[in-house]
Order: sequence, then structure tokens, then C-alpha cells
Amino acid sequence: MDASSARPSLHRSTRARHLLAASLAATLLPFTPSPASAAESTTDGSSAPAAAIEQVTADACPWGYTTSSTVFFGQDRADSGVPNRDLGDGCTIMDAVWADAPFANHGNFVSTVSGLANALRQNDVITPEESASIVQAAADSEIGKPQPASGTRALPDDRIGLVLYTVRATMPNAPDATLAALAACGYRNAEPSGAVNNFYGKTAAALAPLVADAGPSVPSIGIGLGDLRNNLDGVIANANAFGAKYVRISGSASWTLDDYSEVAATLNAVGAELKKVGITVAYHNHAFEFTTQNGVRGYDVLVRETDPNLVAMELDLYWATSGGADPVDLIKQYPGRFSLFHVKDMAPNGSFADVGEGTIDFARIFAYSAMSGVDYYLTENDSPRPDGVSSACDSYANLRALRY
Repeated sequence: MDASSARPSLHRSTRARHLLAASLAATLLPFTPSPASAAESTTDGSSAPAAAIEQVTADACPWGYTTSSTVFFGQDRADSGVPNRDLGDGCTIMDAVWADAPFANHGNFVSTVSGLANALRQNDVITPEESASIVQAAADSEIGKPQPASGTRALPDDRIGLVLYTVRATMPNAPDATLAALAACGYRNAEPSGAVNNFYGKTAAALAPLVADAGPSVPSIGIGLGDLRNNLDGVIANANAFGAKYVRISGSASWTLDDYSEVAATLNAVGAELKKVGITVAYHNHAFEFTTQNGVRGYDVLVRETDPNLVAMELDLYWATSGGADPVDLIKQYPGRFSLFHVKDMAPNGSFADVGEGTIDFARIFAYSAMSGVDYYLTENDSPRPDGVSSACDSYANLRALRY
């Protein structure tokens, strides 16, 4: 995707653009995302497309934030509501802000944003009112504030759930017994995954009442990217059948940077339609999104090129860690973007473990819950032992006992 093709008119003169470039020369540094690993090839081992390479060399802020969103530092009051305007050379206001990251403290962050907003106001890029809104949003954000784990807080029980992939072995033939057992050990939320009208061999209309009868709510369902592209009416009908307010997809290890950008555009377009009916689309990561291609992580493309008011991220804590990313660093980098957590633990050998029985420091991560914007904490184990229900119930008990 050509970054210039999506740039809106800023209604300012060429001279003003040159003045802006001069006044922000120290701020608009070339923007290079921090790589998660040393790999420089695509995920399938081939070279990145020539178009992607040309984009990286031609754009002063390659694969940076697009103009589709607002200047956003987190949820609620930390969203300024001001369009993330283009500043030239592919750089946006958000790119200019994050060029100075990481920030030593909250005051340093607010000072940086204030200086930038003042320069933009003086050069007629934003109005005085917009400048004030941006600075106020920065002041109201959590960025730069320490988030220590006090060891005194517990997760709210009504926000804990289970990804039903953990019990996929028994869901097709014994859904009633499986769901009843999960409810009995305490789960109040569940996330079914599959495709439109195929959740463990059942349609949404058939499975939804079984889940409801057992007791758990369904805040989120997992579907396919093809469903979003080709059957949006079916996606909406399935989400409504379960009462879900999130629908999430996963990606492919074969995607190039251009593919990530294409998917981001799809998520924005679909997200705008789903928002009209009270549903938010979300993206669930694995590890491959954190592999670099030409120095850029696919995950960064997805987050920066999607509108935070339309698209959420479902952060899988196991897969992010497995891919070399620190979940806390991701939250600091993208505050307010992570509406859903997949709470999955890692054994010392890198395999899956029940939550609280592995090596991931959940207390440290959960201390950043306010900054992340998380709505639900969904446990999961891809290889449960001795069985899905036992593993799920152990994870629930451990998570309920956790203090952060």
C-alpha cells in the first residue's frame, strides 16, 4: 500500500508544509520499529517484495501510523479525537510522537507531546482547540507512569473466561457436559472459535443456547478472515446469536508486509461496519507476527495501520513471549489497544503449561491492565493434560488465586 495514497488534504499551503518540515526537523526522525529478532527475511524464507523495499527507502516513516485514526494515547480521555494528520514524507502526528519513545516518565511524555502540538498549531496544521485536546489526552494517559505489581489486586471474576479451543476434544460430542463442568469450576465467560456456522460441528444458533444454559456468557467469538471478507452478514448473525461484542481472527505465517497492510485495511473497513451494530473486530496474534521483514514486524503494521476506535487486539501472552516480544513493552508501545488477553502459560521447555504453572510473570503484565485497555482475560492451553476440562479448571483456580 502506498502511504501517500491514503493522505487526506490538510488545506494548507506548500509554504506552510515547508515551514512545518523545518520546525519539526528534530522531531520527525526516520522511524524504524524495534525488531523482535534478527531475522530480515519474510516468514516463508523468501525475499520481501520489491514494492515493500521501495516503500521502506522512500518513506521517512516506513509502515508507520496511518491517517485513518485519531491521535490516540489510550482509551477514553486518552483519545484526543483529533485526526492523525499527515506531516509529509509519510509521517503522521503519531509517528512524530513515538519517534522520541521510550519516555523516561509521564512528565517527559507530556512535555514531548506539548512541544509537538505547539509546533503544529503554530504552523496551522492543527487548531488551538485540537492542540489543547492532544495535550489533555497525553496528560490523561498512563504513558510513562510506573505500573508496579503491588500483590494486593485480584482479577475481577466476571472478566475471566476460557477459550473453548482448550476443550475442543470434548465439545463436538459432549458439549453439555463440557460446558457444565467448566461452569461448575467457576468460569463465567467463554470464547468459542471456528468459522461462521461451524463451532465444533455446530451452528452458532445450535451452540449458543447450550452455552447460555450452562451459565457462561460469550463476549467474543473466533472466526476466519475469509468470513469477514465474504460473509459479514453471517459474522454479525453469529455474534448476535452468542451475544458477543467481539469477533476475532488470526493471521498467517506466510504473510508479507504488503499482506499485513492489506489485512489492516480490511479490518478498518469491516470494523466500521461492525461498529454500527455494536461489535468490535479484533486480531489474535501467534509468534510469527513478531518476526521482522526488512526490519519491520508485521505486528507493528497491523497495530499502526488499524484505527483504534474500530479495531482491537487480542494479545496472546504465550505466543507474544514465544515470538520474542515482551507483553509489557507492547502495552507501553500501544496503550489502550488490547481489549482481550489470551492468558496462556509457557513451560520451561517452551511448551504449553496451565496458567500459573509456567514461566510467564502474569502479575507483572496484569499490573499494566489499565494501560492496556483489557476487557477480558481468557485462559487457554493448546495442549491440555490430562484433559481439557481438568486443565481449564486448574488454570481458572490458579488465576483466581493470583495477586498482582
